[in-house]
Amino acid sequence: MDSLSRHEQLLRVFHLIDILLSAKQPLSTMELKDRLQSRGVIDEMSEKNIRRDVEFLGKFGYAVKASKKRSPRGTLCHAWAIASGRGAAELSAPAISLPELLSLAVARDFLAPLAGTFYWRGISQLIAKLEKIATPELLAYVDAHKEGLVVHPKPPAAKYRSRTLNAINRAIRNTLELSIRYTSLADKKPKTYLIHPEAIVLYDGSIYIAGYRVGSDSPKRRLKPASEEAIRFFKLDRVQSAKPSSRTFQRHKQTIESLLADSMTIFRSEEPARRYRIAIDASRARWACEKPFHPRQKVRMQFDGSVILDIDRAWDDEMIPQLLGLAEHVEVLEPEDVRERMLEVAQRITAKYICRHLRPIEGLRESRETEGMLQ
Repeated sequence: MDSLSRHEQLLRVFHLIDILLSAKQPLSTMELKDRLQSRGVIDEMSEKNIRRDVEFLGKFGYAVKASKKRSPRGTLCHAWAIASGRGAAELSAPAISLPELLSLAVARDFLAPLAGTFYWRGISQLIAKLEKIATPELLAYVDAHKEGLVVHPKPPAAKYRSRTLNAINRAIRNTLELSIRYTSLADKKPKTYLIHPEAIVLYDGSIYIAGYRVGSDSPKRRLKPASEEAIRFFKLDRVQSAKPSSRTFQRHKQTIESLLADSMTIFRSEEPARRYRIAIDASRARWACEKPFHPRQKVRMQFDGSVILDIDRAWDDEMIPQLLGLAEHVEVLEPEDVRERMLEVAQRITAKYICRHLRPIEGLRESRETEGMLQ
């Protein structure tokens, strides 16, 4: 079971505990399924998997009592309850400290872009429960102290349509192929893409769908099998619609987190990564170490305060824009062809400015010559 599936199972289990403890009588599998769906925890799930989740509670010490009851059709079916005694105290009102409540409230603000997903609903429901046991004075104190923390830029709340987020989340959770209408930066009109969605990635205040393309909008272009395709990131701002299909897919063994381990952003290329060695002068050296400039960098301090960064795996199309952002404070030592590309870019930048300033410079020279003649 992968990390996402384990997370979803734990979420279901915590809801099952809450449902069973608040029930006045044993609940059947179908009743548990209906209540999980009404809470937005699941979309569709087999009764067999729900029974497994109930058995999971028993393995971890909850006093789950099995019995029989009549279904609406009159047939006997399995039903469950958490017996009094051991198991009833697990969800007693917890003692909560100010730092814990404050941290949770701030965490909800960070998750604002995920409004509409089960992540957002989960933390919001948890805070609602804690607010029931916190005194009004404590809640007021938390609100007052939240002002002391500034997040900039502030994550936008409910930036995306909950219907779209739920569709994407359902496709990821149930490993369903996903059809999206997407407008890339290179296109003026949206195109339809069929993808295998692996994860939702929250990066720099925006949400991206990490997935592999398995269909083409153009009959002339033949795509590789999904197992051979490079991972792609579809920005949710450019997704007009998302619709899961009934076809399932097999997840890749390599996780999205491990794929991004060599990236400074969320860039990933089909081209092989290669080694970089760059020098950053003393005025930016501390920044490059603290940020860090690259997640896998190895730092070598120099006598003049500058640093040399050794990066074993990086992609040109990701590195070069970042290097240009450091302007004259960085020098590429390796690879040699990137040094040449940096020089070409620098020359093109210079050309944009030199032509505009030639005339003022010539005018200044002429005025100085005139002043000299008058003297």
